[in-house]
Amino acid sequence: MSSAHATLHPLPTPVTVTVSSFDTTPIAYDLYDHASRSLVLVVPGFWRDRRHPSMVRLASHLTELGYSTAILDPRGHGDSGGTYGFNLFEHYDTAVVAEDLLHRLPIESITIVALSYGASVAISTAARHKLPIASLLLISAVADFAKIVPRFNPFTLHRHIALSQALKRPRFDWHFRTSPKLRAIDDVRDVHAPICLIHVKNDWLIGHDHSLALYEAANEPKELHVIDIPGNYHADRIFSVAASEIDPVFGEFLRRYTPV
Repeated sequence: MSSAHATLHPLPTPVTVTVSSFDTTPIAYDLYDHASRSLVLVVPGFWRDRRHPSMVRLASHLTELGYSTAILDPRGHGDSGGTYGFNLFEHYDTAVVAEDLLHRLPIESITIVALSYGASVAISTAARHKLPIASLLLISAVADFAKIVPRFNPFTLHRHIALSQALKRPRFDWHFRTSPKLRAIDDVRDVHAPICLIHVKNDWLIGHDHSLALYEAANEPKELHVIDIPGNYHADRIFSVAASEIDPVFGEFLRRYTPV
C-alpha cells in the first residue's frame, strides 16, 4: 500500500473490542466503522499485531476504498491472550471476531484479508465455520508449516526485520516445530468463496510455491498473482515496495467480490 493512501484522509480512531474465544482466551480487535455493506477483517501474520504501522496503513487504505475494517490481534500477540499455535486454535479466534462483527454491524458479508501465517488461519476459518465469507485475499500465504524453508541472507535481513519489531516478542509455543497444526493445503479444499493469492517470487521467508500449491488445490473462482520484483519481500512489506503492482490487483478483487 503506497504511503499516499495513508495520507488522503485522517484515519478515524478505532473502537477497540475484546471477545472471548472458545477456550475463554481474550481476543482483541480494532474496528474502523465505515458503514459499508461488507466488512474487511484483517488477520496479521506471526509477529504482527493490530497496531503495527503496516496494519494501520492497511486499515487506512481499506477505509479509503469505502470498507468498514477490523484488525485483530492473533492470540499471543498485542492485547490478545493465549499462546500462538501456528494455525491450531486461531481459526476459532477469527471466527468469534467475525461473529461479533456480524452481530454488531448491519453488514451482509465479510472478506478476510490475511498475511503470511494469518492466511493459513483465514483458510481454516472459512473451511471450518459457517460464516458469510464474501472472499479471501491472501498475501504470502503458508500452505504447510513443514514446507517452510527460509532463505536467510545476512546482508539483506535488515530490509525485512525491524529491530523494534524483533524485540517485541509474541507468546508462542517454543515446541512449534513439532506441535500439532492445521494445514491450509488440506482445508482450502473445503473453502467455497473466491480466493485471491498474492506472493512475491522467491519470497525470502515463505516461498511462492506455497501459493502455487494452494491455488492448485482451491476451488473456483480463484486467482494467483506471483509478482516478480527484486528484494524477495514478504507479506506486508510488499505494500511499501510494490504498490504499483499490488494495488490494482488488491482493489479490483475487492470491487469484484466485496460490495461497498
